[in-house]
Amino acid sequence: MKQIKKIFIITILAIVMTACGNTSATDEEVSISLTITDQTTNTTISDDDFTVQSGTPLLTILENNYDVKVTDDGFLTAIEGYQQDTDESIFWTYEANGEMVNEGIADYEVEDEDHITFDLQVIE
Repeated sequence: MKQIKKIFIITILAIVMTACGNTSATDEEVSISLTITDQTTNTTISDDDFTVQSGTPLLTILENNYDVKVTDDGFLTAIEGYQQDTDESIFWTYEANGEMVNEGIADYEVEDEDHITFDLQVIE
């Protein structure tokens, strides 16, 4: 009986120690800035700073802080009432740290000091 008790205690301690030492980068808070502009009217819609968990999808940040519309396919179509117009070739684009991003907003996970810019603009 003592042997079973010892094994049980050792097992519990191992589980607790593993759980305590298993912190991931997603537990870290990071600072990002987010600028949203309408290039067709030279309007700044928003210019905000956020503190979020590292690895948070960009779509989650948008949905938690703005009125956004996204298609079932994950394409952004409107922010705060500013809507793309496919007939006029006006679309939302976004950059992270000055570079165009080639992945959807649901897949982009933010990192510390990211500066993200959304622009509603004519794409020719």
